[in-house]
Amino acid sequence: MRSLKKNDGMNVIPFIDVLLVLLAIVFVISNFIALGKIEINLPQASNVKQIEELKHNIVISENRKFYIDDIEISKEELKTKIGQFSVEDIVTITSDKLSLYEDFIYVIDLLKEYNIDKVSMVVKK
Repeated sequence: MRSLKKNDGMNVIPFIDVLLVLLAIVFVISNFIALGKIEINLPQASNVKQIEELKHNIVISENRKFYIDDIEISKEELKTKIGQFSVEDIVTITSDKLSLYEDFIYVIDLLKEYNIDKVSMVVKK
């Protein structure tokens, strides 16, 4: 068996390099986790009112009632009303937490059928 001489030893410099890189990665990732988001400065828009006019709100209640822009509408009328939306319209869906998932999927399916992609869901913080 070969014994190590006094000047022979394990080279720990590559090990330290790897640990320092891993430590830097942990610090960067923990910064994003602590903030919860990446900080960016958003540009200002001058046509905010125009965008607000294109917004529609669809509400699904617990008792399977549908509302478009605060007007109650039946499930059959919902399809024709969504068909009148333009592709540029912004649609917000507000669904009661006790409403059926089936109703939510029905509304999403109708929006996809008419190629309406600008959809947001309202939740409570």
